[in-house]
Amino acid sequence: MTDQTIIRKRPSIVTTYTPSLLNSLAREDQRSSLGITPDALPFRGVDVWNAYEFTWLNSRGKPEVGLARFEIPASSTHIPESKSLKLYLGSYAQTRFSHRSEVISTLESDLTLAIRAPASVELLAPEHVQNEGVGTFGGQSLDVHDIEIEDFFWDPGCLEVESDVIVRETLHTHLFRSVCPLTGQPDTASVMIQYNGRSINHAGLLRYLVSYREHAEYSEQVVERIFVDILNRCTPDRLTVQARYNRRGGIDINPYRSHDDGYPQEIRLWRQ
Repeated sequence: MTDQTIIRKRPSIVTTYTPSLLNSLAREDQRSSLGITPDALPFRGVDVWNAYEFTWLNSRGKPEVGLARFEIPASSTHIPESKSLKLYLGSYAQTRFSHRSEVISTLESDLTLAIRAPASVELLAPEHVQNEGVGTFGGQSLDVHDIEIEDFFWDPGCLEVESDVIVRETLHTHLFRSVCPLTGQPDTASVMIQYNGRSINHAGLLRYLVSYREHAEYSEQVVERIFVDILNRCTPDRLTVQARYNRRGGIDINPYRSHDDGYPQEIRLWRQ
C-alpha cells in the first residue's frame, strides 16, 4: 500500500505480528526527475536501516531485544515507508517466535515483498552494538569554512570546480538538514563525500549541502540528488556519497551511493 492518506492517520498500536502494516514507496518518480532510469543506474549502493527498539517474545514468553539492521539495495524499485515500518516492527512485540532465525527469516520475507528486491536482515545483540561504539567520518571537515548564506533552498549552482588539478578527497559535514516531505519533520544528518577528479571548491560544496535545509525529500532521494548534482556539475571520475541520518522513532536511515562496488563500513556516528 502507498496511500499517503492512510499513512497520515493516527495509528492504533498493534502488538501481534501484522505484515499488512508495512507499506512501501516507489523510487521511480524522484529518479525520473533526476534523469535516472531503472535499467541504467549511475551508481551502486545500499540503504542501511537500524531499528533500535525492536523486540519480540521467545517461545516461553520471555522478551527478546536486538538492533534490527536492514540492507535495502539501491537497485530495488521500492523503499519501506518509515512510519509504517515502525508500526510493522511494533507488531512483533507480543508475538512468540521459536528461534531468532525465525524472526530474521520473517523480516527478510516481508521486506523483500515490500521493496520488490532481496532484503538482508541482521539481529544484533546489545553487547555487539556496544562493542561497535561511536565512530567518525574520515577526511576533512567542511564545517570549518565561515560561509555566508542567505537562501536555504536546494541550489546545485553552488557547486564549482576550483581547479583542473586532479585530487582524491574525502570530505564531510555535520551541518546537513532536509525535511521529510510527508510530515514536515526535520531530518538532520552527517554527509560524507569521496571523489577522484578535478578539485571541488570546498566552500561552495558546503553552501550546496546547507541549501537543502528547507528541501523536502526522503533521505534516500536526497543522497541520490547530491550524487547526480556533483556528477553533473563537477564531473568527477569516481564518486561516493554517504549520509547517516539522526535517529527518528527509534530508526536511523543511512543511504550510500557510489561508483564503486561493495558496501560501506557500518559506522555509528555521534548523533545516532
